[in-house]
Amino acid sequence: MLCFIRKSAYKIWRMNSKEIFGQNLKHFRKLNKITQEELSEKLGITPNHLSRIENGKSFVTAEVLDALCVIFKISPATFFYTKNEFSGDDSLFTKIDNIIDIELVKLGSQLKEKIRR
Repeated sequence: MLCFIRKSAYKIWRMNSKEIFGQNLKHFRKLNKITQEELSEKLGITPNHLSRIENGKSFVTAEVLDALCVIFKISPATFFYTKNEFSGDDSLFTKIDNIIDIELVKLGSQLKEKIRR
């Protein structure tokens, strides 16, 4: 069955999670116009370590993953999508995050109102 898979799909299939994560991290870093030096400083890691993560040679800790999600305002799962799996654009996740933020503010206001009663 493998012989029927297109070369591009085969290449993605061969990629490991570190490589996929690294490519997506690099994509979001450049999309947000942040240098490796700036991002590594925000994360508390060396620029060399960040480079190794982006190149799929190393992986992040849970704490660094959490920090990346806050910095880029995306969910952890976003870092693991391949181009074939992700057919939308980056704004889709931004829209979802904005809706979540709006609903959280509404819920917070409702909760405060209930507490005041």
